[in-house]
Amino acid sequence: MARTPDDAEQLALPFPETRAARARRAARRAGRVLERLLELALRWLFRLALPLLSAAALLQAFPYHATVQGVPFEVQGSLFTRPGLSADTTLGSWEFPQVSAVPFGVHVSPEDVDVLELTRLAAGDLPGFVQRLQADFTAQVPRIATWLVGELLLGLAIGLAVAAALGMSVRYLRGRPRRPHELRRRAVGAGAAALVTLAVAGYGVLSYNPGWVRDSRLTGSLAAAQLFPGQLSQYYSQQSKALDVLGSVVGIQAALQAQIDDRTPETALQIMVISDMHLAANYPLVAQYATNYGVDLIINTGDESEFGTREELTPAYLDGIRAVTATTPMLWIAGNHDSPATVDIMRTVPGVVVLGTKTATDDGYAVTAGVVQAYGLRIAGLSDPRVYGASGPYGADDTSVTDPLEQEAVADAVGGKETAADGTATSAAPADGDTTAGAAPVDVFAVHEPVAAEAVRDELPGVVRETVSGHVHAQNDSDDVQDGDGAIDLVEGSTGAGGLDNIVRGTKRPPTEFSIESVGADCQFTRVVRFSIAPSADPAVLAGSTAGDTPQAFGDDVTASTIYFRPQELADDRACSTQLGIFAEQPWPGSGSG
Repeated sequence: MARTPDDAEQLALPFPETRAARARRAARRAGRVLERLLELALRWLFRLALPLLSAAALLQAFPYHATVQGVPFEVQGSLFTRPGLSADTTLGSWEFPQVSAVPFGVHVSPEDVDVLELTRLAAGDLPGFVQRLQADFTAQVPRIATWLVGELLLGLAIGLAVAAALGMSVRYLRGRPRRPHELRRRAVGAGAAALVTLAVAGYGVLSYNPGWVRDSRLTGSLAAAQLFPGQLSQYYSQQSKALDVLGSVVGIQAALQAQIDDRTPETALQIMVISDMHLAANYPLVAQYATNYGVDLIINTGDESEFGTREELTPAYLDGIRAVTATTPMLWIAGNHDSPATVDIMRTVPGVVVLGTKTATDDGYAVTAGVVQAYGLRIAGLSDPRVYGASGPYGADDTSVTDPLEQEAVADAVGGKETAADGTATSAAPADGDTTAGAAPVDVFAVHEPVAAEAVRDELPGVVRETVSGHVHAQNDSDDVQDGDGAIDLVEGSTGAGGLDNIVRGTKRPPTEFSIESVGADCQFTRVVRFSIAPSADPAVLAGSTAGDTPQAFGDDVTASTIYFRPQELADDRACSTQLGIFAEQPWPGSGSG
C-alpha cells in the first residue's frame, strides 16, 4: 500500500533561541576568550619575571670584590631596589638617586676595614691618599662594569632557560603532545627576550641624566661632619672609635664634592632658610650652623610663637634670637601662629627685618608685602593672614576654607593680576625692560604656606625666581625644588622640630630641618644643602644636653641632601656681594605706606 505524504515523518522544527540562551552562549564564548588571554598574559609574565628575578638574585649573590689602597670594597648591583649610585661606609652613605629611569643600582661599601691600617696609610698625606684612592678605584671601573653587566645577562639567560624548562615540563605533565618546531619557538622567545633587554637598555641610555651628580644625599656621620665640623673630635671620641678614619672618609667625600663645585660659579654669599620654630630652644643650633658655615643672611618664614601672645616670647627666648642676629641679619615674616603682637615684638629685635605688615581688622587680619634689597638680591615677603585660635576662617584648619583665604591675601597684597574689559584675568607682569607697578623681578619671595607660594607664582607669572615657605613641617622632595623652566620653590621643614606646636597637637616630633643656599657672584642660585636631623630615640640624650651646641643635643641621625641648580635667566650685569649691604625695607609697590 502506497504511503501518502501525510503518512511521512514530520521533521521537528527548532524553536527560536531565547534571549537568555543567547546571553549564556555569549558569556561562555567571552569566558573562553578571557581564559585564553589570561593564560597568555600569565605565561608571558612568568617568562619575563623569571629572568628578572634570576638576574636580581645573581647580582645580589655575587658582588664584585676589590681592594683599593688597602681598603677592601664590595660593589653590588641591584634591580628594582635602591636605584642609582650609592657609596656606603660605617660613617654614613653618599647617594645619587637620579642616574637613569631604569631601576638599576650600583652600591659600593667597604668590607672589614682595618681602622689602624687605614689610618697608617692616610696619615701625614691625606690629599695624596685621596688622589691614590680615586685613581685606583677609577682604574677598576671597566672591570666592575663588565662584571655587573655579565651578571645581568647571565641571570637573564638562566631565567629564560628555567622558564623554558618549566613550560615544557608543564606540557608534559598535562599530557599534551610536543609542539612542532619547538626549538624554533624557543628561539623566537629568546629573541623576544633579547629585544626586550635591548629596549630596556636603550631606554636607560635615552633616560640617562647627565646632571646626576647635581643631586646627592649624605646620611649619618658624613652629614654630621658637614653639620658640626667644629665638634667632630668631641663627638666621635664620645660616640665611637671612628675618629681615626674620619679624616680619610671625609677627605674622600670633600675631594669628590670639590670636583662638582668646580663647575659652579664662585660663591658670593650664603643664605640660611629656617621656619616654624614654635618657641623651641633651637636657636643655639642656628647660631652654631651660621658660625661654622659663614652664613650671611637668614630667611625665616614664620611661626615663631604658638598662640600669638606677647608672653610667649620670653626674654630668654629673645636672647637666643639676638645671639644669632648679632652677627647674621634675619629677614622675617609672620606665620599663621604669629599675631600682630608677635610682629611688633620681632621688630624690636636688633638685626631682624620684618617684611610687610600684619594688622587686625574688624573681621580678621590684613597683611601687606614688603621688599628689601639685600646683598644685590631683591627679596620680598608676605605674612600669613591667619592667627591660630582666631575666630572664623582666620583661625580655621580646613584647607577648603584657608586656601582661598591665602590666595585672596596674596592677590590683594601684590596685585599681580588685573581684570580686563571682557572680565578675563590679565597679568600685570612687566614688558621687557619695564620694572614698574611692583612687577620688577624678584629673586626670592618668602611666604609662610606653600599654597601662598603657588598663588605668588600665579599672580606674578615669570617675575619670581624663587619662593620659600614652610608651615607643613616637612621639606619638599628634591624633584620638586626646581622645575623645567628653572624656577625654584623651597619648602622648609620645622627648624624647631615642631616645638610647642608638636606638644599641643600631640603629634610625633618631626626632624629638625633647615637649608643653606649658595649664591654666586653673578647672583645665580648655584646649590642648596638641606639638613635634616632626626630626633634622638633616647630621651636622656636630650635631657642631658643644655647648651644645645652639640650633635647630641638634637639627635645623631643627620641627613644632608645637596641639590645643584640649573642656571636661571638673569641680566648679564647682575652682581651680588655682602659688600653691597642690606637696605631699608620698603612696602610692595602699590600697597600703600605699610
